[in-house]
Amino acid sequence: MPAWNVTFDRRIELDDINLIRSVAEAEAVAKFLRGVPLHPAVQQRLDRLNIIRAVRGTTGIEGADLTEEEVDLILREPPDHPVLPASRAREEQEARNAEAVMRFVASVTGGDGERPLTEELVLELHRLTTIGIDYPNNEPGVYRSHAVRAGDYVPPREGESVQRLMTEFVEWLNAPPASNWPAVVRAVAAHFYFVSIHPFGDGNGRTARAIESYLLYQSGVNVLGFYSLANYYYRNRAEYIELLNHCRFNEDRDLTPLIRFAVAGLVEELATVRQEVVDAVTVITFRDYYRDILQYSADINSAVMGRLMLFMENLDSPIEEEGLVSQRTPLSAIWAGLSARTRARDLARLESLGLIVREHGLIRPHYEAMEQFRR
Repeated sequence: MPAWNVTFDRRIELDDINLIRSVAEAEAVAKFLRGVPLHPAVQQRLDRLNIIRAVRGTTGIEGADLTEEEVDLILREPPDHPVLPASRAREEQEARNAEAVMRFVASVTGGDGERPLTEELVLELHRLTTIGIDYPNNEPGVYRSHAVRAGDYVPPREGESVQRLMTEFVEWLNAPPASNWPAVVRAVAAHFYFVSIHPFGDGNGRTARAIESYLLYQSGVNVLGFYSLANYYYRNRAEYIELLNHCRFNEDRDLTPLIRFAVAGLVEELATVRQEVVDAVTVITFRDYYRDILQYSADINSAVMGRLMLFMENLDSPIEEEGLVSQRTPLSAIWAGLSARTRARDLARLESLGLIVREHGLIRPHYEAMEQFRR
């Protein structure tokens, strides 16, 4: 594949109907996510879930073979307590670095939507991405002075060209027309040009995704799904690489196919985050709902009320009904010393009130009851 002496002249069809729809949907979902009041514990849980996915996605594209469970374990332990065997120390450090980048971006933006991306910021993102890892011919936070390859693609070779192109990159990004584009379009275009320059010895892809995520986070698009696009690229890696090269070398100099692909993916990822938020809010709302139903049921005496309330408060997910009968589940302790008939009567009462569903041998909360309150 030929080399490309990067020029910031690729066109984007901003009036493409599919792109317009995807941009509008991404912005609408992002606005919804920003406006939902979440309990701090729920916010923390969702943040952690998205951090784990994000770290796995952005490191996985580069070849790290981490599972979400491994990432979770890594991020729970301090750096001086390794989780993986020594043979996988590099993967572990890459995961820790990816999280550090996310934390850094959240702190440096601080809700400042006007702070421009600078070369100094790019260098710091790369330093955080690659620090503590002995990549050949790479110095954290320092532009390369040697030739590199990105698969079959040959980026600009000379160190002097890299320095000049990075200066031009920042100037291009922060001036019209790019500065006037929708945030999601601008972020993907920035990703494309940066990874095409490939200014560092290693870690270019992760730094490109960090820049992309910085621009999205700054504009409030991905505050609950930081590396959303990294997850999407990870699952669609072949198409992602193919579109990068297509947009570098197609004769009509059109960047729209990559932008359209990425923004559609962002919509898909944000929709997943939105569903997680809706599910979390549903659980909280259902808790208030069943408390009201039980408290206002005049025919339930205090002893029965205590058992029913305790059961509902601990029924977070489906359980086997047989486990209650055989006392294999901790919830069976609610009826310790009471008859099987009492337990059956209590469960029948919860079912008649529409608070639980009993099917296929399982008992679960009747979250669908919340549908009646949705507009």
